[in-house]
Amino acid sequence: MEGVIGFFKDGGPFMVINLFFLAFGLAVIVERMYSLFMSYGINEKPFVAAVDRYLQAGNIEAAAKVCASSPTPALSRATRNLLKLMRNGFESPMLAVEESLMEVRPLVQSRVGWLWSIANIATLVGLIGTVLGLIEAFKAVGALSADQKAAALAKGISEAMNNTAFGLGIAVVCIFFHLILNTQVVKIVEKTEHALFHFVNVHAQWRKGYRPAEGEGKKG
Repeated sequence: MEGVIGFFKDGGPFMVINLFFLAFGLAVIVERMYSLFMSYGINEKPFVAAVDRYLQAGNIEAAAKVCASSPTPALSRATRNLLKLMRNGFESPMLAVEESLMEVRPLVQSRVGWLWSIANIATLVGLIGTVLGLIEAFKAVGALSADQKAAALAKGISEAMNNTAFGLGIAVVCIFFHLILNTQVVKIVEKTEHALFHFVNVHAQWRKGYRPAEGEGKKG
């Protein structure tokens, strides 16, 4: 604990600024991890099976009610929008799916990109602290007597290096979790897109008069 306190004390005021960005970045990471892996995490098979059952019968209203009670908010929100388009009619399945995906992307992508910005800002703040620490060190060396120069130089270099290390450490943490969160974002969007195209195909088959055999719609 004393080592940590000494590390921040030797680093100067810019360490405190970067401490704020570290706290901010960790808050974003915790909130997004919970949202993407818990709230928006997709177990799409039960939901798709439930919606399928009604779409195969042409009952869009009942399928919409499944969305209202679904524990998968991202997928159910996009599906609800797609069902509305089905009810009103659409010209292009591709455009219908893309419009419905617009309901999901802002939800899952929100604040993930902030981590790159925090990483860049923390690195630059650390660099400013490094430069100012070196400036103070060289100023002290020029102004002090010979027996005091070594201590002043060591203090300035310590401040400079602490700022560099802390800024880079924050950047590494933010970039690492950005990679994890962005992978989950892509996974959620891809699964949602696949489910929406599946619903479009099921609805198109129903409109053409196709009816699945007994038990066929329950496979998978």
